Amino acid sequence: MKSYLNFTLTGLQFLPVWIAFYLFFMIPYYFLLGELSELNSTEVSAEGPSFLFFFYLAIVLAMAFTFIFFLVKLMIQSVAYKGELLICDFHLGKYVWIIISGLVLSIVTFGIYVPWFMKNMHRFFVHGTGYNSHKFAFRGKGGKLFLIMTLTIFIPFLIVGILLFSILEHEIDLQSQNFLRIYQLIVMFSLVPNIYLILKWAVDIRYKDYFIKWDTEFFPATGKIAIELGLAVITIGIYFPMAYIRLYAYFTEHTKSNVVNGTQIAMGYDGDQFSAFLFMWGQILLTVITLGLYYPWAFSKIAHRVLTQTYVTTNFVQIQERK
Repeated sequence: MKSYLNFTLTGLQFLPVWIAFYLFFMIPYYFLLGELSELNSTEVSAEGPSFLFFFYLAIVLAMAFTFIFFLVKLMIQSVAYKGELLICDFHLGKYVWIIISGLVLSIVTFGIYVPWFMKNMHRFFVHGTGYNSHKFAFRGKGGKLFLIMTLTIFIPFLIVGILLFSILEHEIDLQSQNFLRIYQLIVMFSLVPNIYLILKWAVDIRYKDYFIKWDTEFFPATGKIAIELGLAVITIGIYFPMAYIRLYAYFTEHTKSNVVNGTQIAMGYDGDQFSAFLFMWGQILLTVITLGLYYPWAFSKIAHRVLTQTYVTTNFVQIQERK
């Protein structure tokens, strides 16, 4: 039997967080862009970044991570299953420590610590979420994410760097069509498996004795991502909402748990994809027309539409006894 999720967050509830983000992030970000433009000038670039550059950068980072905290908290505590809301137990002090220590260690290690920083953030939100008096737990490892990012980000961009060095050494025009095609192919080739492997790594969650993961294979899944993203690029972004909803439906339907006492948890999405595409574009246009002020309502309405058409089932699986 299908049990559909519910989403209770309204635009009015989201509005204070969005206004705070709009003021305390966008304004410093505007000044940060000004500092960056001055830094690009020959006179200032020789002196290095100014104090204001680091000041605005610190504010932008602080506001971005603060927005993430309150947005995730608002979203999770607004999701209901069988009439019962998910529980949020997030400690702001612990979150701040994860951010500060993660940023410092990432800088000191020249980015090597970033996978463990991402793991700690993701684990913080998963471990702080519960349902029916039971907490969720994240099982992913930072070392595995490091390997994923090395294979799909570091190595491809190292290849790009070698190509750039070779081109500069031989004084080849960087604007040549052949170079741009090679560069785009390398980026696209690494982006697709990167998206799939990181998201698959993130969906490794324990609830009670159930281990919830993506039941997918690499080539079919990455092929699906490549097709949908390719259509979004070809249509100059017009197809993007459809790509999002089709990928959401695909991976939701492949989210399953192990079998525990003859039962298995599975998920699915049965909403009409074309009507969802039109609805999402309507909300996007309203957000653009209002210069972003409508965004809380657009976000809440899109999330409500998608989640209320997402269901969870508990299937009975007959296990054959081994002879």
